[in-house]
Formats: sequence, C-alpha cells, structure tokens
Amino acid sequence: MENKKEVTRRDFLKAATAAVAVGSAKPLAGAPAILASPNPNSVVHFGMIGTGTEGCTLLSFLTTIPEGRCIATCDIYPPNLKKGVETIGTNPATYTGGPTEYRRMLERKDMDAVLIATPLSMHAQMVVDALNAGKHVFVEKTMYFKEEEGNQIKKAAEANSKQVLQIGLQRRSSTLYRVGMEMIRKGALGKVMFVRAQWHRNGNWRRPVADPRYERMINWRMYKEYSGGLMAELASHQIDVANWAFGAEPLSVVATGGIDYWKDGRETCDNIEAIFEYPEGRKLLYSSILYNAHFQFNEQIMGDQGTLIITTGNGMYYHEAVHKATTGAAKENWWAGATVTQEAEQKGIPLFPEETGNAQGGFMERELLYARRWLASMGIYEYEEPHEPRWSELHNLMLSIRDGKPVVVPLEIGMADALGVIYGNRSIETGQKVVWPKKEA
Repeated sequence: MENKKEVTRRDFLKAATAAVAVGSAKPLAGAPAILASPNPNSVVHFGMIGTGTEGCTLLSFLTTIPEGRCIATCDIYPPNLKKGVETIGTNPATYTGGPTEYRRMLERKDMDAVLIATPLSMHAQMVVDALNAGKHVFVEKTMYFKEEEGNQIKKAAEANSKQVLQIGLQRRSSTLYRVGMEMIRKGALGKVMFVRAQWHRNGNWRRPVADPRYERMINWRMYKEYSGGLMAELASHQIDVANWAFGAEPLSVVATGGIDYWKDGRETCDNIEAIFEYPEGRKLLYSSILYNAHFQFNEQIMGDQGTLIITTGNGMYYHEAVHKATTGAAKENWWAGATVTQEAEQKGIPLFPEETGNAQGGFMERELLYARRWLASMGIYEYEEPHEPRWSELHNLMLSIRDGKPVVVPLEIGMADALGVIYGNRSIETGQKVVWPKKEA
C-alpha cells in the first residue's frame, strides 16, 4: 500500500514544473540597469509616464531588469520628475509641462514601450494614445476609470494587435499565488464557494503637500474626479484574486461605504464593505478601512475540504475537519492522507516551508516535513519565490515585447477587474445592488 502511495506522489511530482512554472531568472545584487554590451535587438527601450510613488517603485525594479532600458520619463510635477530620473539612473530624456505632454514623448521613434503609472482618471486615454502610436503598453491597475473606456481600449488593442498590452495586477505574477490557484484547480480545497478578503490600514492616506496648489495633484486618490478610492486602489487586487479563484466574473455587487472617520475634506470613502456574487452562489465578502490595521490584508479562500489563507509572501492551508459521522474511507480522501496530524488541521500547514534545521523539534518543525510530502502529493514541491512579484511582472513585460512570451495579465483580465471596481463604487454611490450586463452569446 505504501509503495503505491509513493509511486502516485512521484507521478504527481513529474508534472509539477509544468503546472506552476514561472521564469527562473532572478535579479542579481548590484545588477546593472542594462547589459554591458547590449545587442540592439535584446534591449527594450521604454518610457515611464508618471514618476510619483508608484512609478518610482516600478523604476526601482526596472533597474535590475537587463532586457529593458529607460530612455524617457514624463511627469507634470517637477519634483516627481527629478526623483524618477534619480531612481532609474539611465539619464533619460524628460518631458514635463501640461497634462498632454506625454504625447510628445510618444512621438519618439526610438521608444518601443511605455509604462503608465498616473492617476486612474488618465489611464484610458494614455493607453489608447500609446497603442495608436505603435508602442507596447504596461498600465497600472485599474486599467480604466469609466465603464465606456473599456471598449475604447479594446478597440485600440484590436487595431494594434501586434502591440503588447499588460495590466499591473502583480499577484498574477507571484509564484505563491500561482501555486495557490493550482491547489484549487487540483481540488485541495474541494468545492470553493466563498472568499473573504480585507485590506485594513490605520492612517489618513494623505501625503504632505508643501504648496496648497498641488493638493489635488498629490492627493488625487482622495478626489472623485481622479480616483476610484479604496475600491480601485486596494480592492482591485483582491477582486482579481476572487475572479481567479472562482474562474469567473461577478454577477452582481451590493456595497456600502462612507467618510466616517477622516473628516478632512476628502471625497472618497475611508471605509468600504461589499458582497460580490458569482455564478453558482459563490461570493466574495470584502472590506477595506483606514482606521484599524490589526487584520491587515489577505484573502481567505474557502472550500468544503479546506481553506487557503494567502497574502504576498505567506500562505497557510487548513484542512476542513471531517464530520464525526463520516466514514474512515472518506477521511482518507484528502491529499495529505495520514501524514498530517490532527494538530496540523487545527493550526494549519505552511504551504512553502523553508529549511528549518531539526525537523524532530516542536509542532511547526514536524509539520514542515508533512507539508513537503503534501505538496509533493499534489505535484507541487520545493517551492521558492524567485523574485518579488512586481519584478516578475515587469520582467515578463520585457520578455513579452522582446521574445513574444504570453502576457501574464492580458486585456480580458484587466477589463473584468476594472468592471468590479466600477460597479462596486456604483453600488456605494446609489445604495442599490448593481448587476453585470449579460454577455452576448
């Protein structure tokens, strides 16, 4: 009996890399921004539109991706523009001035791609303009701000089908999340019916502004003219995780929210709560608040056989305890079989343990060994997060442009995520349940 079980585990293991493989290249400490003697065909020349906090974060990762070189940056706020140049360190050309200055940058014939990290309200027009200018495009989530902008982007993408369009939902580039989704597909959680997610912070979300003239520019996330608020900036990531886990888009949403704590002139909510309904009665229960950070952020994916609690850099699996009336045969119908103790069912199993030394020690040490065996039985083993997911998504972008590698977050995923944000906010604004339009057959 044991031999048969081991053979099965080996068979699963053979398929492991095919199931969850991602790029194996890793950023090297002190790696140069570009190759020392680059082949002109091997380096993607790109520009960055928007060099505020998010844009500079992307630029910091791009400094260690040798397949790309930043040749231009654009921002209407001079301090941000200066910071972007300092961050990338490649002496790019700079474009500043009015809100349409980016179009002058798009005229460059030596630029292959643009990355867009501007306020949400600007995304759609910039994406359309960049595609029509013949550029490959990376745009931060959410892909667009208003419902009608989705078809505008879709038409531009179809008219420029040779251009890469990738959306910045970095959990899709995380090995941890990819393996978690593979666990769901392989049945480790049983029938997945419910996702509970939250992103809780304790702070006013406000950035300091030296000159009051720049208040709306710097704190754009607080104003409805530019921003989708918490639903766009935080919930968008977790709506996408639920879409991914369920393998479907929502059917409806009912949501509420308000400005109930930070009475400081903001227009977007400081708390939101939402229920998204999916096909077959599946649901996402979501909350985001700005006045308590105790529960921080994660996604809790629940099936009738187990629960996966996952967030960036960490994942735990909890087996669903079998009812006392269930037969012993049914209890054995679990991936880990008899190797996982009852204590592990209560305290959870770390999904991707690192080396820990003496495995004969306490509870967690023993369960790390059991976790490895359990992962092997599912065809997933020797987990390692090769690099930070944002690095991975940007590396994938460069390889998609240069080598034709499939885009990790294509148009369809970006559109589904954007609609979740738009309809969630619409429900908050109207106090009504919002239903997704039926798709044409």
